[in-house]
Amino acid sequence: MKRKLSNQARYYGPEDVGVHTEDILNASRYIDTSRCTDDAVLGRQQIGSELNQWVKPVTQFGDEASSWVVKLKASPFVGEIDFPRRQWARARDAVDEVLKLLLKEMRAKVVGVTHLKIDSYIRQGSARDGLKVIAPDEFDVAFEFHIERLEYVESPIQVSSRPIPGFCYIKVRNATANLLAQRYPELWRKEVFIEMNGSVFLSSKNLYTALFLPIIDQSCASIEEKIKKIAGVKFRLTRRTNPPAVNITIHLDTDGNNLFMPQGRIQNPTGGISKIDVDVIPAIRLKKDDQSFYQGSYMNAFIHGIPKWKEDGARGAFEVADQDRVWLINSVAYERHMFDVARLSEKQRYILTALRIVKTYFKKTKKRNPPPPITTILKSYHLKQIACYAILYTCHIHRSFRIDSAHKAIIYFLRLLEVCLEKKRLPHFFYSNTKIGAMFNNYVPQGSRMLRYDMFRQIPNDALQQVLYSYKNHLCPDLGIFWTGPSNQELTTVMGEMRQEASKGEYF
Repeated sequence: MKRKLSNQARYYGPEDVGVHTEDILNASRYIDTSRCTDDAVLGRQQIGSELNQWVKPVTQFGDEASSWVVKLKASPFVGEIDFPRRQWARARDAVDEVLKLLLKEMRAKVVGVTHLKIDSYIRQGSARDGLKVIAPDEFDVAFEFHIERLEYVESPIQVSSRPIPGFCYIKVRNATANLLAQRYPELWRKEVFIEMNGSVFLSSKNLYTALFLPIIDQSCASIEEKIKKIAGVKFRLTRRTNPPAVNITIHLDTDGNNLFMPQGRIQNPTGGISKIDVDVIPAIRLKKDDQSFYQGSYMNAFIHGIPKWKEDGARGAFEVADQDRVWLINSVAYERHMFDVARLSEKQRYILTALRIVKTYFKKTKKRNPPPPITTILKSYHLKQIACYAILYTCHIHRSFRIDSAHKAIIYFLRLLEVCLEKKRLPHFFYSNTKIGAMFNNYVPQGSRMLRYDMFRQIPNDALQQVLYSYKNHLCPDLGIFWTGPSNQELTTVMGEMRQEASKGEYF
């Protein structure tokens, strides 16, 4: 049985009404009837921004009987990268039902804030992109909001009169400070609007700390209290902040499992998971890219702004920016579309499998004492960027280059990573990749004056040197990858082009 495809959260009723007991019981009944169903079948018309659902990974090794695959599956460093169908369905449905309850409660909480609306939630991250490994215990979601009757535009952040990619201010149009104070009194009092040099901007910091965080906190507490009043049910939510995200943990004990997973026992090690982490971020829609064309269809990517008013040590853009106004221009809409298309291609599925093998290695060995430095310094988003470059070079720029197994794909993946570590640069695939036009038709480039966005920019050079050492002495040998035998001219070509790409231009 397949699930019905839905791009929208279910509507529970008037926005000024919070979660009721019946809503919780409806969630329980829904999970009871749908938890064993498969994901909806994906078609070419249901990809990217058109597909708002969690996606179970597809693993493809190629030659399953090869000695490398057999050793990898028996290895303590990797082992099994997948998880049971039932476990995925349980977690997927439990998260969705909690998010729908949270959405309803949040809508009720913002009724007193004039013209502020919580629209829906957008699934994202590895659970949305079909890249989850080992266990479905972490999910990511963006709650899209808008402010009615407010017009705004992106305003560039500049370093020495040159714009930087990936970040912006949001400038209000066609409204004076007096008009904003009258039209949006609650937002004005919470200093969501900032006047500067005759213009008005949205404050990412104040919108997050004074509005979004309290709304999430109050909504979680309210739902938790309502669930406690249902006899025999033990279920709770906790949250912590990690700007721009709020981490909500769904705790399910035996009674909570009976509510959300009626036929399972959470304590049974084969039955499921007792804790699910959900990272929630607020997102405001900036624009829609209806020009970029990829593999037979327009991407129609919705680009969102994410509050991002600080980085560790205020490195990079934030040394010159007004930190209270900084927004991250989120590129995940392009990633979603790219990975959805990749799952339809055998060659690209090998690359996605290679990515998931490395992600599994990171997740497992990070728990060792001591862990390999590469697993504590690099993040999942670095690995995803390497996979994007592997797809670009081997499936678009050099379509004839052969990848017929996950083993061959992981060699390309690792050598591209090696080049970037040696150069100490990883140019952002969507914002600072000069070859992206070979992949996306009509994609609007960032412009020749734009500084380049280095995904390693927050990592000191000495730490990158540790990563390179760990790459050679931990990651590669632990995965059974050794550089022996004659050189591969196709691989050499790809490495050379990646080396040139990383060396171009000036980075901020």
